[in-house]
Amino acid sequence: MKITIPWLKNNNTVSGRVGVAMGPDGLSVAHINAAGVVDFCQNYPQPGDSADLLSSLVTEQGWHACPCSLVLHPLYYQLTLAESPAVEAAEMAEAVRWRLKDFVDYPLADAAVDFFTLPDDAYRGRKAMLYAAVMRKNSLQGLAETIEQAGLVLQAIEISELALHNLCYALPEVRGGVAILHLLEDEGFINLVEDGNIYLSRKLDIGLASFDGEGDHLQQFEALLLEIQRSLDFYESQLGKGIISNLYYSPATERTVAMGEFLAMQLGLNVAPLNVKGLLQSELPAETLATAITAIGAATGPGKQKDANAEQTAEAVNAAY
Repeated sequence: MKITIPWLKNNNTVSGRVGVAMGPDGLSVAHINAAGVVDFCQNYPQPGDSADLLSSLVTEQGWHACPCSLVLHPLYYQLTLAESPAVEAAEMAEAVRWRLKDFVDYPLADAAVDFFTLPDDAYRGRKAMLYAAVMRKNSLQGLAETIEQAGLVLQAIEISELALHNLCYALPEVRGGVAILHLLEDEGFINLVEDGNIYLSRKLDIGLASFDGEGDHLQQFEALLLEIQRSLDFYESQLGKGIISNLYYSPATERTVAMGEFLAMQLGLNVAPLNVKGLLQSELPAETLATAITAIGAATGPGKQKDANAEQTAEAVNAAY
């Protein structure tokens, strides 16, 4: 099953959309053309000056004024689980911002905040919950300016958890929930999903760098396994959901093969790599696609979890910072 890309239905341009993921791990850039094909994808672990590199790419690829979605690295923001304020929808954004006052060590006026709500049946329906992402406005503005100065039109800003989630709607339908594990260099996260909705998202302090070097990395694999098991237990016992039946891991590269084999032996789940080639059309090598998977997810457009505010306009993005 291939992904249905929302923006293709209303696409009045031949330029497609660019996804850009920025972080201390480097720069990832992907482009999906007007036919829905990933025709460019590249990861730059040591990009030097990201602004110069991105500007050069825009010129070389003919992307000037192309719509762009920016992906934030998890180190750039704090993702907090909080009870949803009991206010009208029009007042929700400000109420969520106020609720975060005890979670940040800088003035709320300097914070950029966004959120997504959990399904009504999460936490057994006892209380409405949401995840809120917060970061300093000046940091967000600096990243946004890099996009705009390169000649792209910034239309959406995604956190990594939701950028990856955009790719999950085309996964095979299975009974029970699905776990999505994603690792960056020094950290990662796991999303637990059912019926296309995130019920739980947890940050992990284990990254790809833990598996580098010689040895079998058994200790690191076991530490990761423990974190996954804790997440699965919480999903079942606290959220009141059923059993997770499948786990997909990312990136699907040579660096994660041994990890995937270990998890498949230890977990009572179907474990498989999250293969972009099975979700989107592309002639590019599978491993190349895997190294820029969040940029690709962003290029497909904001996902369904955001519901009413899924498609951020340029004005809304500017207002965020």
